[in-house]
This record gives sequence, structure tokens and C-alpha cells, in this order.
Amino acid sequence: MSRLSRTTWLTRAGVVLLSGTAAAGALAAPAQAASTGRASITFGIFGPVIVVEAGSGKTNKIVITKSGNKVTIDDRVTVKAGEGCTAVKGDKTKVTCTDPKPIARVRVELGSGNDSVTNRTAVPLTALGGSGNDTIRGGSGRDKLYGGTGRDKIWGLGGIDALYGGDGNDSLSGGADGDWLEGGKGDDKEYGGSGRDRFGQADRGKATDADVVSGGSGFDTVEYGGKRGITADSDRGKRDDGRKGEHDTLLGLESFYGTDGNDKIYGDDGPNLLVGFNGDDLLVGNGGDDWLRDYSTGDDRLHGGTGNDRMEGGIGADVILGGSGVDTVSYSGHKGAITVDLDGAKGDDGMRGEKDTVGADIENIIGTDFADVLTGNGSANQIEGWSGDDAIRGGGGNDVLVGNYGADRIYGEAGDDALASGHPTLSSDASVDLLDGGAGNDNALAGTDPQDTVLNSEYSQQFTLPAFDENIYF
Repeated sequence: MSRLSRTTWLTRAGVVLLSGTAAAGALAAPAQAASTGRASITFGIFGPVIVVEAGSGKTNKIVITKSGNKVTIDDRVTVKAGEGCTAVKGDKTKVTCTDPKPIARVRVELGSGNDSVTNRTAVPLTALGGSGNDTIRGGSGRDKLYGGTGRDKIWGLGGIDALYGGDGNDSLSGGADGDWLEGGKGDDKEYGGSGRDRFGQADRGKATDADVVSGGSGFDTVEYGGKRGITADSDRGKRDDGRKGEHDTLLGLESFYGTDGNDKIYGDDGPNLLVGFNGDDLLVGNGGDDWLRDYSTGDDRLHGGTGNDRMEGGIGADVILGGSGVDTVSYSGHKGAITVDLDGAKGDDGMRGEKDTVGADIENIIGTDFADVLTGNGSANQIEGWSGDDAIRGGGGNDVLVGNYGADRIYGEAGDDALASGHPTLSSDASVDLLDGGAGNDNALAGTDPQDTVLNSEYSQQFTLPAFDENIYF
């Protein structure tokens, strides 16, 4: 799983981003040449766009409605009709806009007053707040809502929206779908709603900015980024999260993305995804079935806690401990052969010179695409070699050992083991393998090559392996 930037995530979510200069300018109050507003149609990449310029120096209250192919712009300030729009007779604060093609988006540029805009349509809205304390409400489409400066209140409501507070102490509320919320500078309050929301806590504000981030009922993610390390958890502790001196409060969050500094990230009693990057990180899953991942360099410490956890270290001398439950260590992202022994010995695991320590409280191993040496312990282990010519030993316990592709050597050793030269859900591997059940009542499933060797097995090619599911689903 690669790290997703804000831009990448929004693009995958189907949100059209402002580019370059336009994006930067969106955070400042748009320049207004007249005290009256103006609405007109221009043409964008995806079709006609209604552009509404709010009256400068006024308190605008813009409402957007739609009937058929006609979009109505209603304000408390005079609005002039530009190209593609028509003034409503007897009401100088209202215009209608139509085009032969469906309207692709409405763009509203607010002024310097305490303005508001409400979108009561499914047409996507781009709202650019000004320097006042603005109130912005999206519709049921995919909206992009920018507060600008001031103490702004922004609601995404329906649709997959992107909400940006800008400068000032803002309040952002997502809605029913998966939204992106980013408070910006100031002490912000960000509420996700019922979707799978993402919160951007980029290192842009002051070190003393104290945000409240509440995920809501979905599987929600907070993403910090930057180079200064953080402490993050979702234990309902107040003002104990974020960077040093920042005093954020994180509530109802399940997924945490750290920084390139030294992070401390803690899960809660439910399923969590904890992701570190560069730096010497501490990731603790606590309760639930968690996924702990650390990218790039750093000497990290990963502890699953209770539950059936999956842990993936990066490049560095990591300490990986399972805790209670049936836990898995995965090296599937490594670019070289590994040695992993579930004996808990210090510094003898990972690639050559990596010096990882994999605890004896880990039960399962997932290898690499290279020639791995993987050894279980006295527990019931599940070990999968992936590609490469692997050597796999089960140790004691009733183990499931899968070589996958490559000329593998698999030894069940003590216990009633199940051995397979290929993955149970993939096509048979034609490499020449050695399967040795060892002591106990063992089952062996060899590949299609007649040169495969099966030793000390009670049954050969007469059973179905248990499913080896290497994923944790949220």
C-alpha cells in the first residue's frame, strides 16, 4: 500500500482539483471590481461552468437551485446577468442560467463580508470564501469548498467533498459520504460524518494550533505528513495529539498516517491501520485486528497488542512483537531475500544486515519474491514463501507451510502439518520441490512436476489446504 497524497486521494475519489496558481489563489479573497454581483457561463474541461462573483463590500447570501436544465442564482445583493444567464423580471437579486449542455459545475467567489452560499442541487460546487466569516453549504454533488480567511463554517452534506478551512478558527463538517477535510491554520473543529473520511493535518499551521478532529461513524483516517514527529491516538484524551505543543484532540478515528519524523501512534480497541514513514516510529495496535505498516527507513517498534494483527516493517532494525492473538509478520514489500526465525532472538531477522527482531509471539510469516529462509516455532504457524527458492521449517505445532512459486524445500518437523509446494488458490507450481513432513501425521500437496519429492507424509495430494488470507479487512 503506497502512501496517498491529498491530491492523489482526491483524484481517485473523483474530485476535480484546482491546479497550480488557481489552487493557491483559491485560498485568498477573490478580487471584486463592483459592489453588485455577476453570474455568467464559461466553459471548462468537463462542460459549462456557472461563475458567480459576489458583490464586493456587501453581505451576500447566495442560494443555488435547479429546475430542469435551468440553474437559478438567488442573492440578497443585486446580481447582474452575464453571458448565458438571464435576469429574473421584477427581482434584481436573482438570475437564471441555462446551456444546451448539462452544467458541469458552479463556481462562487465570495467577497469581503460575512457571506454565505448554499447549494441545493446535485451540480458540483466550488466555493471560494473571502476575508469574512463565511458560511458555506455544499449540495449532493462532489463539492470543493474553501473557507479563505476568517472564522468560517463549512458543510459538505451529500457527495464526496473536499473541505478546506484556510486561515482562522474554522468549523468543517463532512456529511454522509467519504470526504476530505483540512482545517488549515488556526484552531479548527473538523467532523467527518458517516462516510469513510480523511483528515489532512499537514504541517502548515503554527506549532500551537489545537484542532479537534472527530471521525464519526465510518472508518476514518487522519494524515499528518511533514517532518516533525507526532503523537496520535484515538483514546478520547483531550489535547494530547499532534506535534509537540500542538494539542490536537483526535476522536473516533481508525486509521493514522504519520510523518517523516519520530512518531508515536496508538490504536484503540477496534480495528486500526497505523502507518509510519521515515523516522524511528512506535506503532501500537492495542485491541482489535490491526494492520501496522512502516515505510522507508528508521528503526521502528511495532506491537500488535490483542487481536489478530498484521505487521510490516520498513528498512531498518525494527522490533516486531505480536502480543496476544494470531499475528502475522509480512516482508512482502522487501526487495531482497530475508531470514526470519520466530524464536524471538534479537537482531537476527530481515534482509542481510537489517537486524530486525521478530518476537516469538508472532505466529505467521509472509516472505518475499526472493530465496527466503523462514522458520516457525512451537505454535501453530502459517508460513508462505511467495516466489523464490525458499527454505521453510515449521518447528513444533500443527503448521500450514506453503512454498508458492520456486524450487522450495519445506520441512514440517514436529506436529501434524500441512505442506504445499504451490499456493492453494493459484495454478500449480512446476518447479522441483522437496516436501518433508517430519514427525506427526502430515499432509502434503506437491506440484505437477513429477520430480517433486514428498517424504514422511501420511497423505499426498488428497486434501485441501486451509485458506491463507494475508489481508486484514476494514
